[in-house]
Amino acid sequence: MQKFVTSLVFATSLAVAMPATAQTDFGDIVSGVAKSLLAQEMDQAAFREAQQANTASAYRNYLTRFPNGSQRAAAERALARLGASVPGNPPVPVVTPPAPNASAASVEASLGLTRTQRTTLQRQLSALGYSVGVADGLWGTNTRAAIRQWQSANKVAATGYVTASQVRLIQQQAGTPTTPAPSTPGASEDPVEESLLALTAAERREVQRMLTRLGYNTGGVDGAFGRNTRAALAAWQRDEGARASGYLTADQLRELRRQTGA
Repeated sequence: MQKFVTSLVFATSLAVAMPATAQTDFGDIVSGVAKSLLAQEMDQAAFREAQQANTASAYRNYLTRFPNGSQRAAAERALARLGASVPGNPPVPVVTPPAPNASAASVEASLGLTRTQRTTLQRQLSALGYSVGVADGLWGTNTRAAIRQWQSANKVAATGYVTASQVRLIQQQAGTPTTPAPSTPGASEDPVEESLLALTAAERREVQRMLTRLGYNTGGVDGAFGRNTRAALAAWQRDEGARASGYLTADQLRELRRQTGA
């Protein structure tokens, strides 16, 4: 609203300095600018209110008031997440393609590899000549590239995500054991894994902005991962079919950036 008032005062001061013959036309321009700025401010304020309420009725109310609002897509995603329908007759939705290798990622996640096991796999890949960088249990771009190279060399689909049979084959080739765990990693590993990402304050704010853009209310963008941000992250993870830990992994950070075009 401060920007709106500043712009309006500036435009008005110019109008006072103009000759009387030009003030009528300029007044129409000022009126149009003021209305546009006011509409934008009302749009943003209405969406913030909907986010704070985080209910289907609140998002529907926003879409009813602003059917072509700047946050229409985010409101529709929020409604979909809440299992609610979109009011009125919205335009034909843009179909977002599924995340690359989504099924392969799910298969790997079901193995429940612990951080220790993932670190061992990185060392095995390195021993076989596929560089993963640092063997730290965090499977970033280097590790995913190494897995794809190994898969190509072994004539299997180069997804960058391993299966149980591939874990066993890597183990046999490297000569060291790495048996997939029967269940998912313990929750105690989640905070440790996120902490190893060493996210800066700017990156934490980026995560909050990305979640908000996707319709998950973080309660603000301040770089602090409090209860609201953890709940928003867990809700996104649940919708993505991942374990809703509320803590971020390297793969999930990349996927958030992919989904938001960041």
